[in-house]
Order: sequence, then C-alpha cells, then structure tokens
Amino acid sequence: MRKKKITRQDNFYFLYFALIALFFASAVAQQFNPEGQESVLFMMIVCLAFSIAGIKRESAFYRSWYGALLLLAALSGLFEYFQESKTTVVTLMALLAFVVSQTYSALKQVFSTREVHLNQIVGSICVYMLMGLAWAIIYLIQLELFPDSFNGLEKKVWMHNLFEALYFSFITLTTVGYGDISPALPVPKFFVFMESLTGSFYVAILVASLVSSRLSQSEQK
Repeated sequence: MRKKKITRQDNFYFLYFALIALFFASAVAQQFNPEGQESVLFMMIVCLAFSIAGIKRESAFYRSWYGALLLLAALSGLFEYFQESKTTVVTLMALLAFVVSQTYSALKQVFSTREVHLNQIVGSICVYMLMGLAWAIIYLIQLELFPDSFNGLEKKVWMHNLFEALYFSFITLTTVGYGDISPALPVPKFFVFMESLTGSFYVAILVASLVSSRLSQSEQK
C-alpha cells in the first residue's frame, strides 16, 4: 500500500495541530505548574517551527524569514532567562511578527482558492486561531509596557501569563466577554474592541466567501 504524499492540499494540517498542541500544553503547564513555566517558550518555539512545514511557498526566503524570527525569539528568551536581562519585549515582538506573517500567508491561501475543500476549512480555522494568538501576544506586550493594563491579569513573567492572555484573547475574539479579565487603560481598551470587531467581521466574511465558493463550484459541475 503506497503512502499518501504530503501535498499543498495538506499544508494547513501542520499548522492546525501545532496550534492545538501549543494551546493545550500551555493550559496544562498553567494548571499543574503555574510558577515554573520556563518550558513554555521552548514549547512555543517548537510548535511554531513545526507549523513551518506546511507553508505553501516555493521560495526559501519565506522559510528563512520565519526561521530568523523564531531564532530571534528563542535567543532573546534564553538570554533573558539566564542573564536576567530585559529582552521580553524583543522576544514578544519577534513572536508577534512570526504569527502575523503566518496569518497573512494563511489568509491569502484561504481566500485565493476557488474550490471548497477540507484544507480550506482547516486553513480558515487556523487563521482564526492565529488571530487569537497574535492578540494574546499584543496584550502581553502591553502588560510589559503598562503593568496596570488589565483587571484580573497581573504583571509577571510573560510565560506565566501566556495562557491567561490566550484565554482572554479568544473570549474577546468570539465576543463572549465573561468579564473576569478586562482592560483598565485606554490603549488596551482600543486593542480589545478592535479584536472584537475583527473577530465578528472575519466570521461574516468567511461564511460569505465559503458560500460563494461553494455555489460557484456547484455551477461549474
């Protein structure tokens, strides 16, 4: 029996499972070892690096760009951990640039295809998760710059706050808003309502796009 080769149609599965693994591992670390999450950065780098395997790009430039961002995040994080230097913002900015770049690449692939298939649906879910991750990193950066940015989210080492930031980000992205964490300053409030707007419009645009592609696909058949 011949094994199925990984093709461009499979590329989003790498990213999907990498993100799920990252979110779940972060939750486990937060629940069972909340004060000792130094492994979170390593786990994050590994998961995001694994997701590069599914990038639909022929040019080595894109893989080099992603690799350089992850390397910068890893080095600055390790330097901060061992030397106790203040490179947290550098680490988070590198991670944010990586996530935003992957979100852009995934968006182009999801909305450029004319056929509705499982890979496109998985890709649209990946984009949604990447947006939540990107905003979580933005909130962590704000905590570094403005310690009193949020009620219910105190300033501490960003790796110890990662899951709480993810939780708040996805609650905001889905416009659920439980209220246990809330923005306290004007700049964080701006980013929070921008995430809410983005989450609402993304779902509406995605559904419209999928329906349109499906109808076009049916007419061609």
